[in-house]
This record gives sequence, C-alpha cells and structure tokens, in this order.
Amino acid sequence: MWIESLNTVMDDNKVLTLVSQERIPLTPSMRLIIEVSHLRNATPATVSRGGVLYVNDSDIGCRPYVDSWLAKYKTAKKDETAFTSFTLFLTQYCTDAYLDDLRLRDKIAPVCDMGSYQSLTCIIDYQYE
Repeated sequence: MWIESLNTVMDDNKVLTLVSQERIPLTPSMRLIIEVSHLRNATPATVSRGGVLYVNDSDIGCRPYVDSWLAKYKTAKKDETAFTSFTLFLTQYCTDAYLDDLRLRDKIAPVCDMGSYQSLTCIIDYQYE
C-alpha cells in the first residue's frame, strides 16, 4: 500500500525511502499533505502519525472556491466589470435551487457540486482570455 510507504516520512526521521532504496530527506520547512477519500487501508500506525482533518463538502459548499475565483478578476486582472458581472451571475443563477435541480437530473457520469462550478469557471476563463 502506498500510504504505508509514507510511514518513514511521517515519523521523526522525515526521510522518504523509495522502492529503489533511494532516501530523500524532508527539510524542516517541508510539510506533507495527503488528500484521500477514505482511510480503509491505512493502519492505526499511519493514522496516528498524521493529523486527520475531515471536511465534508456539503458543510463548506462551493463559496470559498467561487470567492477565490472571483478575486482573480478583481485583483490579478484588475477587471472590475468582469468581477461585477460574474458576481451578479453567480448569485442570481447559481443558487441552491439550481444545484438541487442538477442533482435530480440523470447523468452519464456522477458530478459533484464543486465539479459543476469548476467546469463553469473553466469555460468562462477560456472565453474570457
């Protein structure tokens, strides 16, 4: 299991040992963040070495992603018109009722709420460039 291979990185030694026996030390300023969908295959030793933070996507929603995406137009691109237009669009049309409607529709492949927003912002970015 790949997660068990990280035990040497997550203990006090902070040295990653590869399959080829090459050893890569992590500096004190480096941190290891792993995003997983489940911990079914992790041993208690692995789980105890790391801090586990569970974030339910329905609790935080898509607002942080949308806010950071909008900030790009306000700060980086300095385009106040785009920022205002996109803000009005997202608050007017991308509501909870819209997301509920998307959830009820049949899909070929399942798509989460965040995936819908990412696709939408990606299309807008492409058209805006």
